[in-house]
Amino acid sequence: MKRYTLWIGLALLLLALPAQALAHGPSDGGADKGKIDDLFMIIGVMAMFVFVFVEGLILRVIWTRKRGDEEPEQDEGNHILEISWTLISLAIIAVIFVFTYRFMNTEYAAEAQNETGIPDLTVHVEGYMFDWDYEYFRGEGEPTGVKTTTTLTVPTDRLILLEITSRDVQHSFWVSELAGKVDAVPGYTNTMWLNIDKPGTYQGNCAEFCGEAHSEMIIELVAVKPAEFEMWLSQKRAAAGQFVPVGTDLAIQLPTGDAERGARLFNGEEAINENTFGCANCHGTAPSPAGPSLAQIRQHMNAHEGYTAAEYLHESIVLPCAYEAEGFSCKAMQSSQFHEKLNAQGLADIIAYLLANGE
Repeated sequence: MKRYTLWIGLALLLLALPAQALAHGPSDGGADKGKIDDLFMIIGVMAMFVFVFVEGLILRVIWTRKRGDEEPEQDEGNHILEISWTLISLAIIAVIFVFTYRFMNTEYAAEAQNETGIPDLTVHVEGYMFDWDYEYFRGEGEPTGVKTTTTLTVPTDRLILLEITSRDVQHSFWVSELAGKVDAVPGYTNTMWLNIDKPGTYQGNCAEFCGEAHSEMIIELVAVKPAEFEMWLSQKRAAAGQFVPVGTDLAIQLPTGDAERGARLFNGEEAINENTFGCANCHGTAPSPAGPSLAQIRQHMNAHEGYTAAEYLHESIVLPCAYEAEGFSCKAMQSSQFHEKLNAQGLADIIAYLLANGE
């Protein structure tokens, strides 16, 4: 009875494997979803048959040895069999190559690579430790002046071109419900086309391990109807025209800060000009290689010679590599470019929060 139970369990496991594999493929939302699913199904089915065949041979050998059958006679080999499985393997690889090449070259990225498509919206996507910045352009390159962080807002039923790169190390842009993942490589621009048919919020993440806070590098893509997107874009363009980044001039006079608002900015609960900061991801209560904890920041700001605590914090935020605390890297903070995303009031509020909690 135990023997039959084992075989039934193995059979059920094999039947469950394809369903489990398919659960990790793209789901509804993007126009490319069907094409990716077709390629995924072809490769998945071929892989399933190879897996079942190889595992079947292994189980047969195990079963034969368990029964105590004599070891088969050993000889030099079977040349016909060896040639056959080599040719079959090459054939399988050739089929996968042809299908993948056709898909990648004609359906997935050809329009961007060959410059044959005309997008309705182009978004420059830039990854960095540990977030994403988005810059919006009409058509193929007419600037809108709108930039956002973390959340990418796009219209449905429109051709959207994403130009994806990295500011520091290699990342990977992946929103599994819409399309495949595309690497973000420093000094190089990869492309992705989207045409989303369903409004909604689609979650994604960086799919390339990039450092201590890699798990916090979330992608939120919000797809809205075209009329709603035009209204959103108009509002953001107006706000962008009024936004003045604080810059890197340490001599400017900052306004009076609001510690309560600074706490919300520090924890990523409030945005400035569509930019969120989430400083607590790297500067939380526990020490982290990505950045000093809150307690460690307070130690530095109260003991840094030649600076008041406020001056030290000002410089550390807008020019993070001017002074690098021992045991930490300033690279992630530098990549975030907070001097371009904070205005004077936002910077003053964060400094006020840190000062209020460091006294």
